[in-house]
Amino acid sequence: MNTQVQQATDGQTVQADGQMSRLIALAEKLDCFTESDLMLLGKLSHSTVEAWRKRGQGPAYILLGNRYLYPRQAVAEHLASLTRTRTSLGKEALL
Repeated sequence: MNTQVQQATDGQTVQADGQMSRLIALAEKLDCFTESDLMLLGKLSHSTVEAWRKRGQGPAYILLGNRYLYPRQAVAEHLASLTRTRTSLGKEALL
């Protein structure tokens, strides 16, 4: 019986992996990142990404069913908005 439970669990894992692979492929065709991609890109937790959506922060997203997709252009624009420029005081400011 334990073997049957293990086989069922392995089957569910394979099915979940297959669905995730399919989701990633579909998101790429739509020129989007998945929520997992965004989390990986920024080393973000799920709760951070969720909080951004609730606060209206972070990149624009598409809610499709119960999945969030992030258009690559929206992610690029959000990253550009976070870009900081380094200001150099120069030697004159030190004197």
